[in-house]
Amino acid sequence: MSTWMRRALSLLLLIVVIVSLIGCNSDVSGEPNLIGRVVDRDGGRILVIGGISREEISGNIQNILESGEYKEAYWVRVSGFKRFEEGDQVKVWFSETEDSYPAQTAADKIEIVEE
Repeated sequence: MSTWMRRALSLLLLIVVIVSLIGCNSDVSGEPNLIGRVVDRDGGRILVIGGISREEISGNIQNILESGEYKEAYWVRVSGFKRFEEGDQVKVWFSETEDSYPAQTAADKIEIVEE
């Protein structure tokens, strides 16, 4: 194989790698997928429900979910989940969800909203 051919293949391989890395980079700079409150913590994940007030959290979680009042309910896998307390309002960015109720996802980014 000629030197020119090796350089062309190396350049092509470099371009493919760069494009692949750019494509895999998830954009978490836009609007969050979910804004809600932490309702529960369990084994490395937190239950976040959109549209629930701090006062409505006290009570049986199963009853809250079965009420049908809250459509946005997600078990969110997060690192350092112990830093989140019940009642914290959070913004969550994610790229994939498992359809269920509550839905299940992993946070690409999560922020506690200061109130």
